[in-house]
Formats: sequence, structure tokens, C-alpha cells
Amino acid sequence: NPKIKQRLIEQGQQRAIANKKKREPASDKKRRMMMTFKKLQQEKKRASRIQRPLGFDERAPLTAYFPGMEVTGTVISMTKFGVYVDVGTECDGLLHISQITRDFFVEHPRQVLSPGDEVTVKVRSVSPELKKMQLTMLNVEDEERDDEDDEPRISLKEIEIDDELWGVLKRVTDYGAYVEVGAEVDGFLHFMDHPSWDDGSHPSEFMERGQRVRVWVSDV
Repeated sequence: NPKIKQRLIEQGQQRAIANKKKREPASDKKRRMMMTFKKLQQEKKRASRIQRPLGFDERAPLTAYFPGMEVTGTVISMTKFGVYVDVGTECDGLLHISQITRDFFVEHPRQVLSPGDEVTVKVRSVSPELKKMQLTMLNVEDEERDDEDDEPRISLKEIEIDDELWGVLKRVTDYGAYVEVGAEVDGFLHFMDHPSWDDGSHPSEFMERGQRVRVWVSDV
């Protein structure tokens, strides 16, 4: 029936007009979506919080901890420069990224650790007055290697381009290796400047920590 068909068309048009009027403004929609996003982020943050093993009234004072002491703790949070570990005292200890391992280059702590992980660490330093604690996962040999050699370091002003130096590879990365040459700072040997480099090979295939190498200065 043409009349019924026309009436249905008109009713559909009227509903479309009414729905258009009900549509929320773009600014309101954006605000609602932002509120929903923030709520989801807050819920995600609450869900990711790690349960601490002890209440704050059950914790030992920082004065009970000393350098070299081995303790077990829980990774509470992480940053680009390290992780904070709850070892049962009045403040979390900082495990710096450089103190996690020397077996390979750690670009971010999440490569090795995750919040909630249980770790065994040693106290590097502690200050009850400042409420600070530094931790390490390195073994004694690595620590001694860091502390050894109290001889005067070579000033960068004394080093010139093309100088020949002997050094030891300290740390291998995806781009090359840091070389201890007795200077104020370590040198960096790019993998393409190594005679054993072959296209497609990783630096760890021809560079190894502890190797003694002869290098020439290309830039200071």
C-alpha cells in the first residue's frame, strides 16, 4: 500500500531527526571518553600494586642493616634507572640498573625483573639518617673489579686522536663494547670498528667481557 509505505518513511525520518537532536556534543563525548580512560587506568594501577610481605609496624629499622649483608626482598616498582626492592625495612632499597648483572647490557630493568619478583640482594650502602639504601645483585668479584685500581686516571686532555692504547672490554652491548683504557672515562669500541666484525653478526659473537684489546683513538 503506497500510503502505508509513505507513513513508514515519514516515521523513519522523524526518528532520525529525534536521534540527531539527542546526540551528545563532541566536547561532551570527548570528556566522557577521557573519564572512562582515567577510570580504567586507575583500576589497572590498583591491580598492578604488589602486596608487601610485611606491615609497616613489623619492619626492622635501617640501623639493623649493614654493607655486605645479604637479604631477600620483593621488587615493588621499577624505573628506567633501576628497581625498588622491599627488604623488610622502613624504606625500599634501590637496586640500580648497573648493579643487576654484568653478563650483558641491561637497557631497562624489565629485561631482567618484574614487579612482584623475589630477589636475593646485598646491601651496598645504607643511611638511616637520609632513609636511603643501595642494593646490588653483583657478586664479590664484580664488586672488587669496580673498586680496584686506585692509580691516577689519564686525563682526557692528555689523549689525542690516533693515540694507541691497551684496554680491557668491560661490557658488551648491541652496538659494541665499553673499554677500560685507564682514562677518566671508558672508551667505546663500535662493533664496525672491530677487525672480526662480519656483516650480520652480533658484537657478542666476537667480543667478550675481559678481553684485552689494542685500540686507537678516533675521537675524544
